[in-house]
Amino acid sequence: MTQKPQRTAFGRLPMLALLAACTLLGACAGMGEDIAPEPLDKRLLKLGYRQGEAVNTVPGFGLSGWNYVDEYHIQVEDGPGREYLLGFAISCRELAYVERIGYTTTAGIFGRMERIRAHSTGMPVDCPVSQIHKLERVARSSR
Repeated sequence: MTQKPQRTAFGRLPMLALLAACTLLGACAGMGEDIAPEPLDKRLLKLGYRQGEAVNTVPGFGLSGWNYVDEYHIQVEDGPGREYLLGFAISCRELAYVERIGYTTTAGIFGRMERIRAHSTGMPVDCPVSQIHKLERVARSSR
């Protein structure tokens, strides 16, 4: 007597699970592709600034405050009314998660090629500065 192979729902389960997983992963992979990062000028406007002229150095620099703008920029304050946008040569997204930063200077002058330094979860963060721009105060954007 020949027995017919029995088909059970369990036999199909791995194939259905694989199909569902592939569908879900495909949907996740497509998420965010159409979303472009917000332009720098709009991010600065939300902080209440507009990018001003480029400068090579800031004599007598003394960091009194800072804000993370994006992985390539931070806004720093050098006392009242003296704000600058620092641009980095590499991605420094770890700065989004640190509370305090430090910096290097050469003979008391902060310039391009100096570094912003911090620690993120115990690991050192070393961000080489490639650009410095003065920032001008403007009315904050509500968006």
